[in-house]
This record gives sequence, structure tokens and C-alpha cells, in this order.
Amino acid sequence: MEKMIFKQTQLGDLIDADEKAGIVKGYGSVFGNVDSDGDIINRGAYKKTIEENGSRVKYLYQHDMDKPLGKIVNLGEDNKGLYFEAEIPKTTLGKDVIELMKAGVITENSVGILPIQKDNSGEYRQINEVKLYEISAVTLAANDQAILLDVKGNYDSEKVLKRYDNLVKVIRKGQISDDLGYAIESELVKLKSIFASLLTLPTDIEVTEPREVKKDDSEIYNYLINKLK
Repeated sequence: MEKMIFKQTQLGDLIDADEKAGIVKGYGSVFGNVDSDGDIINRGAYKKTIEENGSRVKYLYQHDMDKPLGKIVNLGEDNKGLYFEAEIPKTTLGKDVIELMKAGVITENSVGILPIQKDNSGEYRQINEVKLYEISAVTLAANDQAILLDVKGNYDSEKVLKRYDNLVKVIRKGQISDDLGYAIESELVKLKSIFASLLTLPTDIEVTEPREVKKDDSEIYNYLINKLK
């Protein structure tokens, strides 16, 4: 069973961060190199997903759908890798992240992908096609799913359950557009990856009957319904 994985690119792959124009350019993924997971992503791996869903790919902070940074206005492959250009509105988060990039605190970009075609016959796994959900600005050596970990390195059950609750709220609102559906799929694949990596569920997770959903003010809903312009 394949799960979502995260692939990071190093500091040198950040092309530009322009505070005045709110533009970030960089590479979300590079081709041909062996990463820490023993994977090699080959040129052409993003071609189909860009053609089919390129306009739905989001630019996030730390792979968190509740922390959108902006919209991707240019996305494609070249000889080096997956390049992108994103417009970042002058929100508090947007301005803070650009300052952190300029200061060298935010040092990497990372993609959230689902491998579709891969070859395990050699020394390294060759990934020839992926489904791309999002590109994120991430801190140096950031854990792939740090936003869901507690201080002891265990999965934070409250954060995991909150993300499920957010999805339920969004779905119950109805009127799900293609963009919103793609974002929901991304969240579900991420959450599936978490549970696939666990042998048993944490003992402190209580199974309860469905409860009443109160007024929704989550950022994921507000962002996905009211797209960044």
C-alpha cells in the first residue's frame, strides 16, 4: 500500500524571495539524485500530474493545509527538476515566512507526493510518476509530519483528530468544487500515511459517536472556499 511521502530540496534550490512583489521562485524537487529514503525521482515524473491537476496544487507552510501561503502561478519541469513560482499575499504568515526565508531560517522546499509508477528492481527505487498535491516551505531538517508530533516525538492524537474534524466540517458544508475536493483528497492521503505507519492506534484515542458540528472557523475551510486571489 503506497502512502504519501515528502521530498525536500536544499537551500541552494531557493531561487528568489521578493518581499515587495510577494513572489517566491524555487524547485520543489530535483531529478536524478538519491535522497535520504533511497529514492530517485526521474524527469517526467510530474508531467501527467501537472497536466491533470497543476492548477490545484497549493503552496503551504510546513505541509499544513490550515497554513496556506499562496497560489502557484507557474509550475513545470526542466532539466533540473520541478520548478515553481508562487504569489504570496501580504498576510501575517506570508510576510513572516518571507522574512524567515531571507534570514536563512526557512531553508528548504518540500513536495507532498503519492508515487504512482516506481521500479524497485535496482539498488535504489526509481520513481517515474507521482501525483503532486502540494509544495511547502519548510524549516531545515523539518520532520515530514512535525505538525502532528508532540514534544516526545509521538503522534499528537488531538491534532490528528482535529484534522479529521476539519474535513468533516468542510464536507458537511456541501458544494465541493474540484479544487476543494483535491485538497480534501490530499488531507486524507496524509492522514492515511500516518495511520499506515503505526502498528496500533494510540491508547489515548477515544472512539465516540458522531457529535454535533458547531460553527466552523477553521482556516482550511475559509481558505479553500475563499481562494487566495
